[in-house]
Amino acid sequence: MTVQAGMSDELWRWLTDRGWRQATVRNDRRRYRDVPASEVTRLIDAAPEFRGQVLREATDAATLRPEAGAAARREREPGA
Repeated sequence: MTVQAGMSDELWRWLTDRGWRQATVRNDRRRYRDVPASEVTRLIDAAPEFRGQVLREATDAATLRPEAGAAARREREPGA
């Protein structure tokens, strides 16, 4: 999820309490999914009592992000 303008410190704390964190690791081997910006906006606008449901819907709408370096590896493969 890309943090957008409008995300409060309180919402960020709520997300970190649920395991979300800033991706700061280079050469990270974890697999990430991209949450659509419209879903992030919905989360920002959601009342605290509805955040859990909105977050579930946002992660359901997320798409798998290509692995970092995957395109470069494919370019080096024979016949690519």
